[in-house]
Amino acid sequence: MSHTLHSIAIVLVLLLSAYSLLKFAFFFLLPYEMRRAAVDKAYAGRAYATAKSDMVLFIIAVGVAAFLLAQGSEPIAFLGGLFVGATLIQMFFHAYHEDPPVERQAPAPKSPLKRMSYAIQDRPSRAGLLMAFYAAIVLGAVAIYFVS
Repeated sequence: MSHTLHSIAIVLVLLLSAYSLLKFAFFFLLPYEMRRAAVDKAYAGRAYATAKSDMVLFIIAVGVAAFLLAQGSEPIAFLGGLFVGATLIQMFFHAYHEDPPVERQAPAPKSPLKRMSYAIQDRPSRAGLLMAFYAAIVLGAVAIYFVS
């Protein structure tokens, strides 16, 4: 892989790491009313709100994976990272198995994803341990990158 593509991959992964940490931080920094207003605006009377951003993030994920594999990333480390990430995502979803109080539930039209989005806004701390572990992994990896 060329030095330029390698540099792009590094910058992109570091930016995405910062983005992922900031996204989780907003759950704890913003009060419920602000989080609720943002999710209400995103859904705007629909049952699904992330079609465009999901596709953009998917394309970015494909690109990052291709860059990492093309530059010779250790396959076992890559697979281990996929397992850890997928497990954390699964556990994150499972943390929101209870509906929030009626006044904090998703308005119609509802979908399973919309119901969970509102449950997350209601009490993000349900997945606090998972988010803390994720943050520790990201910050640890960034620190190791800059130290080495």
